[in-house]
Amino acid sequence: MKKSIIVFCSVLLCSISAAFSQGEVEALKLSGSDLSGTARGMAMGGAFGALGGDLTGISINPAGIGVYRSSEVVGTLGLAQEKSEVGSVTRNKTQFAFDNIGFVGYFPLRNDAIPFLNFGFTYNNIKNFDKNIATPFGSPNSSLMDYMSYVSNSFNDGKGVNPSLLDFNITDDPFSSGAPWLSVFGFNSYLIDPNQTPQGYEYTPLHDEPVNNSISLSEKGYVNSYDFTLGTMIANKLNIGVAFTVTDLYYRLTSRYSEEFSTGDNAGFDLHNYLKTDGAGVGAKIGIIYRPINSFRIGVSYHSPVWYNLTDTYSAEMAEDVSAYLPNTDYEPGRTNSDVYYLDYRLKTPDKWVFSLAGIFGNNFIASLDYEINNYGSMKLKGNSNDPDPDAVYEYDNQYISEDYKTASTVRVGLEYRFTPQFSGRLGYAWMQNPYENDYYDGNVETKTVGSTTIYRIEGDKNYFTGGLGYRFNPNVYLDFALVYKTQKDKLYPYPNVPEINLDASPFSLSNKNIKGLLTLGYKF
Repeated sequence: MKKSIIVFCSVLLCSISAAFSQGEVEALKLSGSDLSGTARGMAMGGAFGALGGDLTGISINPAGIGVYRSSEVVGTLGLAQEKSEVGSVTRNKTQFAFDNIGFVGYFPLRNDAIPFLNFGFTYNNIKNFDKNIATPFGSPNSSLMDYMSYVSNSFNDGKGVNPSLLDFNITDDPFSSGAPWLSVFGFNSYLIDPNQTPQGYEYTPLHDEPVNNSISLSEKGYVNSYDFTLGTMIANKLNIGVAFTVTDLYYRLTSRYSEEFSTGDNAGFDLHNYLKTDGAGVGAKIGIIYRPINSFRIGVSYHSPVWYNLTDTYSAEMAEDVSAYLPNTDYEPGRTNSDVYYLDYRLKTPDKWVFSLAGIFGNNFIASLDYEINNYGSMKLKGNSNDPDPDAVYEYDNQYISEDYKTASTVRVGLEYRFTPQFSGRLGYAWMQNPYENDYYDGNVETKTVGSTTIYRIEGDKNYFTGGLGYRFNPNVYLDFALVYKTQKDKLYPYPNVPEINLDASPFSLSNKNIKGLLTLGYKF
């Protein structure tokens, strides 16, 4: 095996569909959303699908714009702190942002059948990726070298990777040869060793001694949604609305996975990955709100998938010191770098149904409930339009998505009580179910990671506890405040379990806690 070297190359512009593409983990990460909206809507757990009259309600059910009887301008500021704990190691991240900005225009038509037509524009930050995670050193039951060997042996229908594809002395750029990136890093860092067999090649780890491992990663980014909504009321009973949605996405990941070996000083390796994803998508929403009696409302809305065009920028690097395992050689600790690659692809997110109920009791009390379903198994990845067969590029990834993800439910509940004509108090709760099939969630099914980004999270259910206050200075100006507390427990995998070879990755337990304050200022005219 050749000595590890630093590969100095210019930035390449190419697509590596065979060795690096998007997979089921990335599709889910880019498709989900958080609780979002105005301070009033968030204080009531986001349960506004049947209420309307608030920008939160319009985003959930576009028919909510038909509740307005005046024009309005609204802006929301948010300050959030994300706390991630793994064992004794805690990392915090604080962010200040504009969470919500919008406008509703009320246009009377003086028509008995359709008395008005309302138009609105709403911006919402529907997901924030900002997070820092670090782990203490763990003692796993396996090593990334075991997973490297498995990936290398599984290549080419189980015949293994031909070492010539991995060798920089033979192949100009092994990272674009079609071979797995983990095989390239493992081979050039002496972590796996090939042996020729009658069937092809079989790779084995450098050693089978116990190791200590740790993870450090930083995520940053957002998903922003821009809704253009049109709605009205029919026969003083039925509100209808439609919305066209443009979504802007940005995600950045910097990660490091480390293993320390028990033999030798400073023996082990570090694997660094860098990934940036950005792009935009479009979708649509349609909804109705029906009032059988003045105090009771029923809402139904449908959100189409969002169709994204995305671009990934990706690179990776491995540094190793295995001197103690290669005595009597000219080996020196080294480093292997990939070039920087670009990949264009498309993503279809799951569609969504929202069913809502709300009761308005006199002039003082409101209670509301939303039930939402998302079929995450319907997510689809697709190659870009320049690929000869865009559907074939992600055929297997889409199969894994349909097998490993299920329909997930979200429940939102909200209460509001008006103490005086000016002053209101609010409480809410929301629960978002994880979208995994049971065997997949329990680690009994291998997760298909891509490239050399083997670190991933299996996310638990999300719980939101919310509350807030509102004050009306006069009929035109109001100020709302909300506090949102979110908890979630995840499993942080350094690399996938592989049940068929009894490879146990020993995931870390990750606790996420987020507290967020929101302030909304609104003006009606």
